[in-house]
Amino acid sequence: MTGAWERVCPEDDLLPDQPHGVLVGDSGQDRDRVCVVRPASGEPVAMLDRCPHRDIALSGGIVKDGQLVCPGHFWRFDLASGRCTDRPRQSASVYPTRVVDGWVEALVPAPAAPLSMRERLLAAAATAPPRRSAVTAVATNPEIGETVSAGGIRTNHHDEGSGSPVLLVHGSGPGVSAYANWRLTLPALAQRFRVVAPDVLGFGYTEKPPGTSYDVDTWVHHLVGYLDALELERVSVIGNSFGGALALHLATRHPERVDRLVLMGSVGTSFDLTPGLERVWGFEPSLPAMRELLEVFAFDTSLLTDDLATMRLRAATRPGVHEAYRKMFPAPRQRSIDALAVDEQLLRELPHRTLVVHGREDRVIPLSSSERLRELVLDSRLHVFDGCGHWVQIEHADMFNELVIDFLS
Repeated sequence: MTGAWERVCPEDDLLPDQPHGVLVGDSGQDRDRVCVVRPASGEPVAMLDRCPHRDIALSGGIVKDGQLVCPGHFWRFDLASGRCTDRPRQSASVYPTRVVDGWVEALVPAPAAPLSMRERLLAAAATAPPRRSAVTAVATNPEIGETVSAGGIRTNHHDEGSGSPVLLVHGSGPGVSAYANWRLTLPALAQRFRVVAPDVLGFGYTEKPPGTSYDVDTWVHHLVGYLDALELERVSVIGNSFGGALALHLATRHPERVDRLVLMGSVGTSFDLTPGLERVWGFEPSLPAMRELLEVFAFDTSLLTDDLATMRLRAATRPGVHEAYRKMFPAPRQRSIDALAVDEQLLRELPHRTLVVHGREDRVIPLSSSERLRELVLDSRLHVFDGCGHWVQIEHADMFNELVIDFLS
């Protein structure tokens, strides 16, 4: 292994069979997270904190019979090999470990070179399963998938993979589409599930009939029509931001149509309008404005390029797109937050297993919204990503996908 010896913790901090989680760097990558265990009968063992919930570091974990057990979902990692004994495809790297001058040190790999957004997309495309053929697809634009009539609305959507159905509902940024929102999620989930992702009415390449009233009733009716068109009686739903609110309204109005819920940076509770959300919903097209808006979305600004800003601006200013967008969230925009919020009593009665996900540095939707959802929804758990803004599915794509696959499985 190439890398460097990193001081992890004083040897005296280690108690027998009590895991000790430590951050050894600030790269924002997995290698920064190290979990150290001193087995009752051996020398300290240091390994990558592989658990997607990070529960080993946060809440201690359990050591039993030579295995480290995550208390969040009870994955078991063999201390000798790092292998996840109950999930053969998963493993945690065991690092060479030594004790020097009373300190436990681990040979931790060097941080990987950061990938640009273009490099991430190319890597995702290289490993993506073949897309379904569609006579309406335009090969030069991956945002355009198939067309289906959903409640009489010609709806652009993506339909990939096989297995239990999962519906992806995108957020409400200017120029957004299902593919733009879920481009790193679709190929990963399609390896295990049938994943369907429509452009919500008013967004992307879905039809925008003149005179459409953009409100919760209209959007939920469109989603139900979409499920009916695909003959999907029951789906798990992943909703991002505005899409999380639609997922909650779908689940409370049509509980029989929903299996499990994943809410990411979700609207759906009442909170005060943030400056970030004001900029999202009040966007007026220009390249500087789009670049500034992208910086609101992302914690890791190295992901942002002028090419990305230009691409998003073009999407936001296609004929009819911005005209529809202006109608959706007019000032004063606090009214739109309140209109998207679900009655708290309905949330308390929600029967679905729910995973709530949020970026700790989210400047668009406050973390308190997800914390409130966790309090209200009985069968729910909250996972917070450190070093992450409003783009969990992009900034921490691999960990997010793994977390969601585990939850939906």
